[in-house]
Amino acid sequence: MGTGLAAGLGAEVKPVLSIVIVNWNTCELLRDCLEAILADPDSSQWEILVVDNASADDSVAMVRGSFPQVQLLASPENLGFSRGNNLALEQARGEYLLLLNSDTRVECGALGALVAFMAGQPRIGAAGPMLLNADGSLQLSCGIAPSLRTEIVHKLLLHRLFPFFKLAGWDHRSARAVGWVSGACLLIRRQALAEVGPLDPAIYMCCEDLEWCMRLAKKDWQIFYYPFSRVVHLEGQSIRKNLGQMLVISQQSLFYLFQKHFGTGHLLLLRLLTLVEMVLRSVLWGGLFVCLPARRAESRQRLRAYRQILRRSLLDRAYWSPLNTPKDKRGSEN
Repeated sequence: MGTGLAAGLGAEVKPVLSIVIVNWNTCELLRDCLEAILADPDSSQWEILVVDNASADDSVAMVRGSFPQVQLLASPENLGFSRGNNLALEQARGEYLLLLNSDTRVECGALGALVAFMAGQPRIGAAGPMLLNADGSLQLSCGIAPSLRTEIVHKLLLHRLFPFFKLAGWDHRSARAVGWVSGACLLIRRQALAEVGPLDPAIYMCCEDLEWCMRLAKKDWQIFYYPFSRVVHLEGQSIRKNLGQMLVISQQSLFYLFQKHFGTGHLLLLRLLTLVEMVLRSVLWGGLFVCLPARRAESRQRLRAYRQILRRSLLDRAYWSPLNTPKDKRGSEN
């Protein structure tokens, strides 16, 4: 009997929730993010894993010194979003696993509510909360699955007239099944993760959440938006450090997603639409560069990126047809 009691006391108690945060040079944002998580009384039942992608700031020292309860995985290289998250997912022990950006602030009770919602709906594989901007306004963070129809609207710059991809015409006040939720705060069930696998490591950054949700849907897992859990997202803090490069990477990730899920015909149509889009955006941002001096720094980055995307979409097969192309060749000009 004593032996059985000792064994029971020594048994590992697995956390309900594993929170995975990938960080790159966002030291103070990461500090605020971790403080918000740990302010929740339920955090005693969670584990937090931070992957640092070779930050040049004080992120690693800050986590080690201020948050000893956090499991820190300091990578000597920038693994990108997908590989960085996958590194932590391999070690996470929770029944539910949350991808969370370092530039987020979770409201007290938000993560517990999201977990409870998923626990009560066994066919939900992934769920996302309501994301809010810093001023409290709604941030569109879910939508219908990517398709050629959504890209025709987006590439022709008609998405403000027909904003269905992000469900912008809906008030976002009720829970509903959706095609995707944002990877800024995405909860996945361990069973679903086991069936579909981790994030696609071939996607360095951008579209990895869309591609993951597409795989979940193909395995008949539901994806839900749940507005009764609220998280503030200071959108794109890392990306803004190098906007032009991220635009180039984002477009290649979209090419990869289409090639993987829709095949050559859709990929070639997307390539054509991208050429049209780059011309339209270059004209638009060229006008803003002339008319709005305050936007010239952003305009300059965008115009340089649009030229590179246009040229590479025309001439660089490794860029617009990235599937089965070695990563070092795909990303050689990024």
